[in-house]
Amino acid sequence: MTPSLRITVVGPISGGSLSVAAASTRAFMALGHTTTFIDNTVHAPALTALRSAPVPDDERQKREVDLFLRAADETQRAVCESKPQLVLYLAQAPVLLSRHTEPLRERDVPSVFWFVEDFRVFTYWQRAAERYDHVWAIQQDPFLSLLRKKGVRYVDFVPLACESPTFANPEGFAAGDITFVGSAYPNRVKLLNEIEEPRLRLFGPGFARHAKLSPLVAVDGVLPHEQLAPIFAQSRINLNLSSTANPELFTERKDFLNPRAFEICAAGGFQLVERLLPLEGFFVPEREVATFLGPEEAAEKLRYFMANDSERRAIAEKGQVRALSHHTYKARLAAALERLMQADGDRVLAASW
Repeated sequence: MTPSLRITVVGPISGGSLSVAAASTRAFMALGHTTTFIDNTVHAPALTALRSAPVPDDERQKREVDLFLRAADETQRAVCESKPQLVLYLAQAPVLLSRHTEPLRERDVPSVFWFVEDFRVFTYWQRAAERYDHVWAIQQDPFLSLLRKKGVRYVDFVPLACESPTFANPEGFAAGDITFVGSAYPNRVKLLNEIEEPRLRLFGPGFARHAKLSPLVAVDGVLPHEQLAPIFAQSRINLNLSSTANPELFTERKDFLNPRAFEICAAGGFQLVERLLPLEGFFVPEREVATFLGPEEAAEKLRYFMANDSERRAIAEKGQVRALSHHTYKARLAAALERLMQADGDRVLAASW
């Protein structure tokens, strides 16, 4: 059993990993660790203003780098002030240079980088990985082997997870019979156009630009994370679609599970999920989640489950049990910490400020 530790969690300025940082902080606290969260969203208003400022692109890029460097310097000072035994940096946390983790190396305090993104799409890991002692990844090989070749001391497969939901009612809209939450990646637009389901409601940026889908848009933008669980719970069917921007890869099977797979089930929602996502190691297909491949089967499954409420509810209930018993952040991070302590525990316990 992992002893109580002093852990610091460093979040990003913005982006999808922000909710993972917050959930990780809560999970570490629930596990009994003294946990400090470094909240870099304080820099978000300045970044938003900069990105919309009427300046030449090269000047905007220079100012953005300056902003991230200031954020990284402030983060470094805050990490040192927290006197941690272990530091967890989420993907996109403001760590731009090796010097931003150097104080930890000087004190032999282990650092962890949780890369909760697709390594093929977001390639900055190639520069970032060497700044950390441990890298956690949501994908297995070939990514883990590539990290080892980069010289990372310890690598581990740590998938995403979920929390027990809190149901703050979203304001100004209600979930529909069939919902999809996410951005308008080309493969999603193509599939949803081909399904032609008028009961569908879309929550996410980009769909309003497409004529056939625009009337189905409930929210054209990114929703606050805390508003997602009630949407999942209130919807009769939640679609979960893979994502790719490359038309040549529309039908390629993915090698990681997106956060919605866990979050929909945790909220008690019924999930109809694309078989391109690797479910088998996490949920029992057709028992805890329903699956489809391609628009014809999706449309058929939508009609079927809209007409069979008792079967739909039974699957949702089993999915929720699985998510909350096996795939919470508390369980995920407890297991990851145990493996880390087996590999590097002497350094963690010896950390001294």
